[in-house]
Amino acid sequence: MFYEKNQAKDINIAYIGGGSRGWAWKLMADLACEPDICGTVRLYDIHYNAAKDNETIGNSIIKEHPTASPWKYAAVHTIEEALTGADFVIISILPGTFDEMYSDVHAPEAYGIYQAVGDTIGPGGIVRALRTLPMYREIANAIKAYSPDAWVINYTNPMSACTKTLYEVFPEIKAFGCCHEVFAVQSLMQEYLKTKLGITDIERSEIKADIIGVNHFTWVTKLQYRNMDLMPIYESFCNAADKEEVSVMHQDLFRRYGMIAAAANSHISEFLPGNWYLGNDEENRKRWNVYRKSVTWRKEDLQNRLEQSRQLLSGEKKFEMKLS
Repeated sequence: MFYEKNQAKDINIAYIGGGSRGWAWKLMADLACEPDICGTVRLYDIHYNAAKDNETIGNSIIKEHPTASPWKYAAVHTIEEALTGADFVIISILPGTFDEMYSDVHAPEAYGIYQAVGDTIGPGGIVRALRTLPMYREIANAIKAYSPDAWVINYTNPMSACTKTLYEVFPEIKAFGCCHEVFAVQSLMQEYLKTKLGITDIERSEIKADIIGVNHFTWVTKLQYRNMDLMPIYESFCNAADKEEVSVMHQDLFRRYGMIAAAANSHISEFLPGNWYLGNDEENRKRWNVYRKSVTWRKEDLQNRLEQSRQLLSGEKKFEMKLS
């Protein structure tokens, strides 16, 4: 297996959605910065040329950064090629296009429903799930057929529904979903311990959190560093009027429930009664600091990333070795 010492230099990763100009590049950077492991990443995407571009970009890293971990990247034409022999499977796909997402988010406004994100819950989340889950059933069956022992890491939203579907189709699968939302709480406490208590050698991973909920509606019930209970410190942030470490909405939620809301305002607000933080009152949303990352922005960002891909392929720009 991949974890045996003599095979730590021959890990096989299947990347479904391997033409990604976002998560794929983050993975490449993280792998390049890890000296203890290397291997091959097989990139599968319904847009083969996008995966082929990432093959070129990934294989250029070791040329530009000789000290990087020497991973090899290969674009493949079929999901069978990607999955066969894989130790890990990473899934990050965009179900449909941003045109469909624009409809998911904005069409419900005609009925008085405002969505800050629209990718997990509410009308937008439901329609997105209807597009995505049939794809995940196919992916689960493919994993069962070609790499049943692999660890599967899902990045696609709606996260909880996608990961649940993998288990419904293939109950023995070893899959989990990844999101960065809990890290912000850990980083907040890490900074406090450094600046206020002088614990300068602390790593974010040393802040331990007990988590409940589902993705984008995630709650911290216990937070500690070694034997130090950090929940009272967070509570002090919420109770002091001059504190700005925690948003007004997170303060309000802590007072309501005595738990730390880990996800961003825009995500959490969609799970709660519409008249709390969203509604159709822009002033109310401003009060609670709920802002929408518009689909128009996402489209513009995609064009910027396509241009970045062109620059990386042409050599105009070097790949940045930066941890995600």
